[in-house]
Amino acid sequence: MKFTIFKRLTFGYIAIMLLVIFLGIYVTFKLNQLNLLTRSIASVDGSIINRIEHMLDTMYSQVSFGKKYLISKDKDFYKQFVEMEGYFKADMEALEPFLSGTDNESMYSETTKLYDRYISQFKNEHKFIETGQEYPADQYGTDKETIIDQMNQKLVKINKIARLATYNKIYEANKISSRVLKVVAITAVLTVIIGVLISFFNTKIINRSVLLLKDRTKEIAKGKFAKIEDITSPPEIKELADSFNLMCERLKEIDELKEDFVSHISHELRTPLTAIREATSMLLDGVFADEQEKRHELLTVLHEECERLIHLVNSILDLSCMEAKMVGYHMKECNIFPVIQKSVLHIAPIARRKHINLELKPPQEMPLVKIDQERIGQVMENLLGNALKFTNNGGTVIVVCGCREENGRDNIEISVSDNGCGILRENLENIFDKFVRIESGEKTIRGTGLGLSIAKHVVTAHGGMIWAQSKPGEGSTFSFTLPVSC
Repeated sequence: MKFTIFKRLTFGYIAIMLLVIFLGIYVTFKLNQLNLLTRSIASVDGSIINRIEHMLDTMYSQVSFGKKYLISKDKDFYKQFVEMEGYFKADMEALEPFLSGTDNESMYSETTKLYDRYISQFKNEHKFIETGQEYPADQYGTDKETIIDQMNQKLVKINKIARLATYNKIYEANKISSRVLKVVAITAVLTVIIGVLISFFNTKIINRSVLLLKDRTKEIAKGKFAKIEDITSPPEIKELADSFNLMCERLKEIDELKEDFVSHISHELRTPLTAIREATSMLLDGVFADEQEKRHELLTVLHEECERLIHLVNSILDLSCMEAKMVGYHMKECNIFPVIQKSVLHIAPIARRKHINLELKPPQEMPLVKIDQERIGQVMENLLGNALKFTNNGGTVIVVCGCREENGRDNIEISVSDNGCGILRENLENIFDKFVRIESGEKTIRGTGLGLSIAKHVVTAHGGMIWAQSKPGEGSTFSFTLPVSC
């Protein structure tokens, strides 16, 4: 199965669209990953780092205020110490949601316990100072230093882990960005390549066929009607080439018809013109000046040849006007039988001269038809003239009128039958074409090849049909129909 141009373009564009859709889905998915990583860095890791650093600052400030209180016994320093405790616990509470369910959760719990121990130690010292009791200050100081050092290690480790997670996420984001860039670049290149290939191959195939058609057109213009052989092309171009070949065949036929017509018309014109020239020369030279009967015969020849020329020219003009649809038909509702009868009577002398039996079978009843009587009479005379031309002496020509129903419509059918030489089946298809003359193989009067074509134009203009049936050696029947008036 060959792909049409439409299918080629459609499949190509579908491939491009699939690449674009894939790229869009891929980029959307990766951008969502980047968005999640960025949000995680900003909202989780960043918050952890900020809280840890704030907690370290708060812890060192609190330790400083505690030492100052223990040395100076100033209650303001104690108040600052308590205030720092509130800040530190607030940071701890804010940090808990970010660390729960992670590896840092245990260190967070240990840091909380260590801080509670530190506060407990300091408050015990505060009670001793307030009551004036003596206590092992050095021991308390050493324990608190140990607790603070452990807390510092825990918080610094949590901070490092959070920073490492941030760095890992940034690295992952960079990898995703690099991967997206590569995929976008590859997809873009593939899209461009596919688009270029589709355009190139389609253009190449179409251009090659069009150039071939152009060359053949130039040859036709020069009078060479060469057919296009089978070409590799899409079905549309192949159909165009087939139509082109059909056109070439038709042009060749028309050219042959033209040459045949020119040859025939030249012969048809030369014969009467030669006769007219010779007859007029004889009259001018005074030949048969004293023989009235011979002189009359020459004048009769002149008259007949002039009529023949006029008939030939009128036939050509009639056909040209009919093909240009410039003929005006004078339609009138009437009984067609008198028109047929008049044509038969007009042609009867020729039949008697050839000893041909001309019969007209009158119908029982004929409905009215709307026709141009003169043109229908012309059709009848053409059909009768052909029948007499191809019927031997002693033959029979029969004209039959009747009614028939076709496609739910009443029609009048007129048939002209003869028992002459007949027509070959292959010639029946183009018998009604202009300038076509059928060779019977016998000596007959050659016509112009326009009569049946004119008859077809007239019958078609009346809404009817015309056709021929024949068997070689048994005769022919030409029939036509005319629609009955409503």
